[in-house]
Amino acid sequence: WEGHNSVPPEIWLLPNWFPFHPGRLWCHCRMVYLPMGYLYGARFVYDEASNDPIIQQLRKELYCGPYESIQWNKTRHLVA
Repeated sequence: WEGHNSVPPEIWLLPNWFPFHPGRLWCHCRMVYLPMGYLYGARFVYDEASNDPIIQQLRKELYCGPYESIQWNKTRHLVA
């Protein structure tokens, strides 16, 4: 998780009247923010990713180089 910008789930605990409450976000944005906040807070790791053929295929399609050679700390701010 050190290679990703944080998605703090604690923001959902703010009062609804707070100007930056996630409930004020566009509906599609809320539906991405809530589960990503949960996964970030739990620091979820899929233990079977190295053996899962679907994950392996997605890594080949989504990344330009080999997945194992990506230096995540250097790519942290490349995606908005």
